Amino acid sequence: MNIVLKAVYVQWKNPILGQPTRAIEEHYYARRIIAIVNGEERQFRFMASELPFHATEDDMVATIENQINAENIQEQPTNAE
Repeated sequence: MNIVLKAVYVQWKNPILGQPTRAIEEHYYARRIIAIVNGEERQFRFMASELPFHATEDDMVATIENQINAENIQEQPTNAE
């Protein structure tokens, strides 16, 4: 599988409602990634629980691979179909 990261956007959210949001680790909420997967541009969104704040590019590629593999398993027909 060929995966190239095109853009990565970090999303922030203050855990305390009504307070200003800042670009700090405690306010890290999610990450949106645009990647080229086997020549096709795709968008992915990972919550903080799925992709930690200090994730490297290799971690992001591995997480995308895992999600694509999970999608492929769900798409396979069962014997009942």
